[in-house]
Amino acid sequence: MWPLNLLKRRHWIFLGFCVLFLASYSGFISWGKVAQALEHLADQPAVRQKFATPIGRGEAIVTSFMFFLLTPLALAAAGGVIALLGAIGAGILRMIIPFRDLPQGIFLGAAYLGVAITVWSLRHLWIQPAWEFVGLIAKALLIATQ
Repeated sequence: MWPLNLLKRRHWIFLGFCVLFLASYSGFISWGKVAQALEHLADQPAVRQKFATPIGRGEAIVTSFMFFLLTPLALAAAGGVIALLGAIGAGILRMIIPFRDLPQGIFLGAAYLGVAITVWSLRHLWIQPAWEFVGLIAKALLIATQ
């Protein structure tokens, strides 16, 4: 059974989101800063050539739709890969380190720290394609909403 305070808080948060949505839909809140950020992301050199064909608007709409449709699945898959790497690393650490009486959470935390350090140290390999992908999505959103 949920405590009554948690349900009330959830309802207030939902009410706040509804008010923000209605205020933005009716024009009381401007999305100018968001549009400027999207235009800045879409102005990358690697993104400028995309959607240049006559059917560019259709491509942009399909790209935007597929991005919103497949993002939760991609995030779930990425979380699964990170969990698998953490479990493998924790198992290896448990075999190597002689303190076998330590809780599993310590080994898992050390493995996740190792994964985070590895991803951070290899950021030069993935940061540029990630920015190009974000720029492509921003360009598709701009074209689809115009």
